[in-house]
Amino acid sequence: MEEARLGGNISLIGFDKLEPTELAIAKKITGTYVKKMQENGVYKELRLVLQQHQHGKTFKHEINVQAIFEEGKFGTDVTDWNLFTALSKALEKILAELVHKKKKEIRKEKKIEKEEKPVEPI
Repeated sequence: MEEARLGGNISLIGFDKLEPTELAIAKKITGTYVKKMQENGVYKELRLVLQQHQHGKTFKHEINVQAIFEEGKFGTDVTDWNLFTALSKALEKILAELVHKKKKEIRKEKKIEKEEKPVEPI
């Protein structure tokens, strides 16, 4: 499998088998989600691996995503008959995990702040 690199530390592995129009749409979807991820965390690296499994005349698309942020590492696998649906679902899962972790950290910080405040006597 050949690895294609996009700007911003994005690796697309196995996407070389796609038609040029499919590849352009996949890059656009990936770029859109990376922007959303950058708004919610400190993005470092994103690695997408595409495997296609032929069933008769159609293909089932399996996408594995590994994302590294300052907040942590996230990964997911999605399989779907539609390439773009699989890609969107996988990246949406990573984004949801990142947002959840960020909200969890904010709640934890607020809880610590409450505990640190001295209780004033009445």
